[in-house]
Amino acid sequence: MNGTISLNEGRLNKTPSPHLYSRRSSGWIMQQVIIALLFPTIAATYFFGWRVLLMVAVGMISSIGFEFLYQKWRGLDITIHDYSAAVTGMLIGLSLPVTAPMWSIVLGSAFAILLVKQLPGGIGRNAFNPAVAARVMLKIFFSPWITNWVTPEPDVVATATPLEYIGNFSRSVPAEVPGLWDLFLGVGLGGNVGETSKLAILIGFVYLVVRGIIDYKVPIIFVLTTATLASLYGDFSFTYYMTHVLSGTLLFGAVYMVTDYSSGALTPDGKIVFAIGCGVLTMLLRIVFDFPGGIGIAILIMNGLAPLIDKYLAPRIYGHKKRPTRENVKIS
Repeated sequence: MNGTISLNEGRLNKTPSPHLYSRRSSGWIMQQVIIALLFPTIAATYFFGWRVLLMVAVGMISSIGFEFLYQKWRGLDITIHDYSAAVTGMLIGLSLPVTAPMWSIVLGSAFAILLVKQLPGGIGRNAFNPAVAARVMLKIFFSPWITNWVTPEPDVVATATPLEYIGNFSRSVPAEVPGLWDLFLGVGLGGNVGETSKLAILIGFVYLVVRGIIDYKVPIIFVLTTATLASLYGDFSFTYYMTHVLSGTLLFGAVYMVTDYSSGALTPDGKIVFAIGCGVLTMLLRIVFDFPGGIGIAILIMNGLAPLIDKYLAPRIYGHKKRPTRENVKIS
């Protein structure tokens, strides 16, 4: 025997990674994410009313429906039972203000499922986070209508967001910005319904970590990077950098969007670089451009860079001195 193994490649079953067997199926993982999203959903319903549940339901039903219809039309295996489309729809529903029209949620679901997720090949093959891409698309093309910072019922009023006061090269927190405790609890605040209560988001974060769904380091590094840059820019003002941490989509994005399996970095070092890059871009967009949906744009940019990050930060194989690259790995 010469030690060479011959494989008939045509008989191999080619599927996306990972290939290790585990009782933790994709469906089970997505179910845990849905449970974690129930905490900000309940908080949003408490602050904004029952319309929040309708928004979430429309997002989930439309996302599942678009995935089913696309796969049926293409003659593909129906995969709605993995709950990934449901998670996407839930995120879209929670990513808009309470006054957002239902058609905008349906439009976002169609964009996320058909163009971002299914067109590249479905779950595991999408380079960009579908929910984040839909969120950014809606905010780019339908601002300020979709980006109104709407206060809770019964007096629904569109006001300026805290980020408008502390962005655009501002280095202090004016009196118009709510206090840190109000920002944390979500009392009397407006904005996208799912990101209002930071307490509810953190409860969801703890649940996902305890269940082993997400790596706690990625959200923490993302938030710490943003906070550190805000502290440096704001002359180390505690109120200034904590207002950045507790305003906008930072915590919601850190827990439910940056941690996406398919669109993020896969290698251990790559995940750290990915999280730091998201934090740096987030702070840059907030300070310089003051653009709605800046965190979403930061995440999408890093989604595009994730394969390159993994390429250069692949773990060193045991017994080898160098990381694997195309030049030093031969496949026969």
